[in-house]
Amino acid sequence: MGDQAIKTLERYPIGGFSEYVISPDQNICVLPDSIDLDTAARFGYIGTSLGALRKAGVGPGSTVLINGVTGTLGYAAVAIALGLGATKILGIGRNPDRLKHVASLGSDKRIIITSSEDTKDLGEWSTKNTGGLGPDAMIDCLGVGGGADTTLQLIKSIKRGGKALLIAGGAEGEVTQTYMEAMMHDVAILGSMWFTTGELDDMVAMVDAGIIDFSFLEHKSFDLEDVNEAVKFVGDRPGGAVNVLVKPNYK
Repeated sequence: MGDQAIKTLERYPIGGFSEYVISPDQNICVLPDSIDLDTAARFGYIGTSLGALRKAGVGPGSTVLINGVTGTLGYAAVAIALGLGATKILGIGRNPDRLKHVASLGSDKRIIITSSEDTKDLGEWSTKNTGGLGPDAMIDCLGVGGGADTTLQLIKSIKRGGKALLIAGGAEGEVTQTYMEAMMHDVAILGSMWFTTGELDDMVAMVDAGIIDFSFLEHKSFDLEDVNEAVKFVGDRPGGAVNVLVKPNYK
């Protein structure tokens, strides 16, 4: 175990795989009967996507581009963007089967997907599918192994005055522009990490009202003593529609 790992354990002695944890009351929300605990366990990732969409100003009539759409954050961003009233959602991913599943979450007019493996110029694809205007916003959800070069290419396709939200932390590299490029394109590049308690309360209310639909989630549960199997299962990257849970051994 490295020095950094030891420091992390000293700072957070009660880990996520503990049977019991303590939390300040401002981090707690009340779940209505309509939301089961398995779905609520996913709200950490889901809330991250909501926070980014809110910062991007996505709402009725918006067009949003989601890079890394087949991952956990990407699936959540699609479901929430649909609920927020986005008119068109452009999704980019790698796995063909998962891309088809993402597309099935809405109508063909609202969700348009493509494979990053098959489309050579993703920026051109983004512009073409927005009538030459470019999307209003981009939510970058790249997983581990993604490259910032693709992110920058897609940022250049955003319409003037739009926003790019970087939320995954899995991409390597730099997102850079010259002074003149930044001024002329007039696109804000923002980072977004986690979400506020107020946003969590809003999301719970929207799920309870049926505005946001997370019924696509496939729950996969492990007992606490099988936590290593759960970690391995996650490491095999089952896709953003699979919700992996490690449940405490209540007697």
